Amino acid sequence: MKKALLYVLCLVVCFITAHTTFAQSENLKLVFIRHAEKPLKGSNLTCQGLNRSLQLPAVLVKKFGVPDYLMVPQLGLGDTTKHSRMFQTIAPLAIQYNLAIATTHKEKDFDQIAADLKAHKGTIIITWEHKAIPGIVKALGIAETLNWPDDDYDSIWIVTFKNGLPQLIKDKEGLHPSANCPI
Repeated sequence: MKKALLYVLCLVVCFITAHTTFAQSENLKLVFIRHAEKPLKGSNLTCQGLNRSLQLPAVLVKKFGVPDYLMVPQLGLGDTTKHSRMFQTIAPLAIQYNLAIATTHKEKDFDQIAADLKAHKGTIIITWEHKAIPGIVKALGIAETLNWPDDDYDSIWIVTFKNGLPQLIKDKEGLHPSANCPI
């Protein structure tokens, strides 16, 4: 009798745990964008990239609502500010809605990034280096071989979860920013 009761209790706990995991995952929307336009040399955005970053808040909020979390790679310190373009791209959204920007992960720490993202719920906008985004998406469980073209600054990749399984949807920002500096 005790064994049967223990067995039933274990089944109930497993069911509740699995259900909670799926429920949390279904409340998670991961929105991946690339940093805005960049010069051939240097760490910052071009004027066109600055214009894109200023237009992004309206586009992203219209498509996804105000996000719960923003993430960029760790900023490099020293002679160059590696990854500053990602920070510059998402900063206008963070400023407009008073959102913090998490910078806790290295660019190619795919498994740790995926684990951190899965631990959250809500909408997370991840602004990353385009060649590293496919690695993060793969670590999230998307099996498809993916490539983000070097000249594509307009794509949005959205990862959602249904019954605990990741699904990838591709979208566009639809922006054509001017190359003239606004300042």
